[in-house]
Amino acid sequence: MTDRPEWMWRHATELRNHWWWRPGWQIGTRFYAFHLAVGCCEDLASLVAQYQDAVRDIPGFDPIPREWLHITMQGLAFVDEISSEDLASVVKTTRAALREAEPFTLVFNRPLIRPEALVLVPEDVKPLNNLRDTVRAAIDKALGRGIIDLGSPDFQPHVSFAYVNADQWAADALTALEGVESSPTPFRVDEVPLIEMHRDNRMYEWRVVESMTLRQSMYDDLSYRPADGAPPLP
Repeated sequence: MTDRPEWMWRHATELRNHWWWRPGWQIGTRFYAFHLAVGCCEDLASLVAQYQDAVRDIPGFDPIPREWLHITMQGLAFVDEISSEDLASVVKTTRAALREAEPFTLVFNRPLIRPEALVLVPEDVKPLNNLRDTVRAAIDKALGRGIIDLGSPDFQPHVSFAYVNADQWAADALTALEGVESSPTPFRVDEVPLIEMHRDNRMYEWRVVESMTLRQSMYDDLSYRPADGAPPLP
């Protein structure tokens, strides 16, 4: 038995095409969001590649290129629905809030089959929940509570590594994924990018608008080391 919620471990059995158009989306749409790009982590990218290789010969899946691997965290607004002044205010307020947030490490291991994607779920989601709450509070502080619809507070963070592109059963994918030997793989979260994203090419692609760092210890700066016997700086 596990005390983790079902969404973190129960596999979907029936899969559906991920590429239907959500409300407000079409070719050419651009959207601002706070997502965590994870493809920069060599170990996590290697874990993803193992699982992608396992399902490569099974029809119905679009593997996600390393550069577009991400954790969906918090949407902001369509580009044409927020002014440059409001966007600048969100950036300023969120940057200040994140400077007070502690970096943390997520651990990924086994895959999960969701109805529209094959994913990895972190073993502990609490730090991500806290980070998302910080970003949501900063947006409300910048623009006023409720001015922008931030969506449901419910959050199921994950790294998708393949999107489903056709309705199908999950059995073949489950068998293939269960045959992969893996080990716990860490990913360090120390920055949050604001991105401008689109899905013109049947993939979520983006450019980074601003990158915001989380709180940094003085010891994260390798240029500083206290002298032997000297107390740390206050």
